Amino acid sequence: MLGRGLRGFFRIVLRALDGLRRTVHLFLMLLVLGIVVAALATRPARLPEAFVLVVSPEGVLVEQYSGDPIDRAFEAVRGLSRSQTLLGELVDAIDEAGGDKRVKAIHLELDGLGGGSIDKLGAVTAALERFRDAGKPIIASAGGYGHPQYYIAAHADEIYLDPLGGIVFQGFGLYRNYYKAALDKLSLDWYVFRAGEAKSYGESYLRDDMSEVERENLRPIAEGLWAAWRADVALARGVEPELLDDYIERFLPRLRAAGGDLARVARDAGLVDGLLSSDEIEARLAETGGHDRAGDYVGVYAEDYLAAVRAKMRPRASTGKKRRAVGLIMAHGDIMSGEQPPGTIGDETLRELLREARDDDDVRALVLRIDSGGGSQFASEAIMRELELVRDAGKPVLVSMGGMAASGGYIIALPADEIWAHETTVTGSIGVVALVPNFGRLLERLGVNVDGVGTHRYSGEFRLDRSFGEDAMQIIQAMVEGAYQRFLGQVAEARGMSLEDVLEFAEGRVWLGETARAAGLVDRIGTLDDTLAAAADRAGLGDDFEVILIEPELKFGERLVINLLSGAARIGFTAWPHSWLERLPGEIRSLITDVERLDRFADPRGIYYHCLCDIR
Repeated sequence: MLGRGLRGFFRIVLRALDGLRRTVHLFLMLLVLGIVVAALATRPARLPEAFVLVVSPEGVLVEQYSGDPIDRAFEAVRGLSRSQTLLGELVDAIDEAGGDKRVKAIHLELDGLGGGSIDKLGAVTAALERFRDAGKPIIASAGGYGHPQYYIAAHADEIYLDPLGGIVFQGFGLYRNYYKAALDKLSLDWYVFRAGEAKSYGESYLRDDMSEVERENLRPIAEGLWAAWRADVALARGVEPELLDDYIERFLPRLRAAGGDLARVARDAGLVDGLLSSDEIEARLAETGGHDRAGDYVGVYAEDYLAAVRAKMRPRASTGKKRRAVGLIMAHGDIMSGEQPPGTIGDETLRELLREARDDDDVRALVLRIDSGGGSQFASEAIMRELELVRDAGKPVLVSMGGMAASGGYIIALPADEIWAHETTVTGSIGVVALVPNFGRLLERLGVNVDGVGTHRYSGEFRLDRSFGEDAMQIIQAMVEGAYQRFLGQVAEARGMSLEDVLEFAEGRVWLGETARAAGLVDRIGTLDDTLAAAADRAGLGDDFEVILIEPELKFGERLVINLLSGAARIGFTAWPHSWLERLPGEIRSLITDVERLDRFADPRGIYYHCLCDIR
């Protein structure tokens, strides 16, 4: 009803261009097929007798890769830096190394880490603590440390910084682009209808700055996340938490006193143990025992180590008995209609996985891992109903919330027997918004007028090429308010709360995990592993259970292409330059992401349960 025709046109064009892109990619792939086939014949390299495990995450820590797997394989062939590191594989490599006598130490190489929510960073540091329990040292180095890099590094036995590097902390916050002045200059209107005083998604099109309501809503979240980060880092590093605040607040005088030397500022503050160049780092690592017979440092990257270890693992023979398993489904990204690639939650895609879990007799319980700010109302409620069917089939259903499970990301959790959140999970945002672009003012300015006849009062009222009348705006607002009342009622029923109690924590406001638990919005605080154990306990599996990751299966052709491209990447084949888009600063890419999100959202009524509350 609201712009579907326009969105449909652009969607057809985008699909055509995407099809052309894939055809070109496949053609280029055939040109290097001979090289790739030779690479596929190689086996993982034999591991040295003694070495240091190099943990060098690149890009953002994720629990599920985003985007098309074939595109990621092409990126690897092109020699591009990875934009994502899979958390589970990183943790598995560290855990395997803890019991491997060949691994003498871990080297945390953190320059490539692009970020990750505190719960994901915490999963890495928990694995590092298990490694340390085996009596092996952990040494961190980088040319520079920000919040995510230092969070991990603080758990090392030794932290080193390049003499030309530095440590810069800015604290946590949420900043976004505001478009009202630009829209006015273009004579464009962007109608925003919302229910919930603090439901701020859409304010970017109405204002040129953040509203006071949104400031009051988000400030405690930013402060709470900073407090959690500061407490964890201070405890791991053995410093007073106030030192980290002081380092930020007095950074300029500290820098002046050090003659502009960033590395010296960090060393003098006690944030690092020394300033070492790369060759000096390797010499220190060799001292841990990770060297060859000549005494030279030997390091093996975590991904290569894990590939070698897994290659030697024999598949477990089937006993014919039913498996005692907890199913795990990842639901990460914006919630949208239809089938969607990983990193986006498509209602059809996720519902198919839920049906698979429901019908699989080996899956005795289900954990749905949610990391989402929400999205389409229609898609969110379709997923919620499917999750109810899994629970109604007699299988325990638990939800584990990641860094964010807000708005639509919260509503899809409601059917669960238990909802678990991390203490730093951002959740809530119980509110509704509708966004409708309108080009009437622009066309009038250009001299394009709209006129015609219709059979009824509202004929032509919702055209995007003419400004909305008051009745049209009131109709949409009534739809939004009705969706809000529905949202409130669903929360009240699922959580056993009164509407008054729900309203106290609704209105679009967001909360950290512990506050949400105290309010009754979630049941327990814990990690994904804690949730899996609780699900196994509810199913009567005890400690002897396995976890089955339920995810979309790749088609044969997709697997073939990925295997071929992975082979090319292993032998170092690179052919294409970096995309200009990949070179843009993060702030500019975020603006492009805003536009892409609006194009992808396609709720049938244009109504969304969504929260822009990703604080970093």
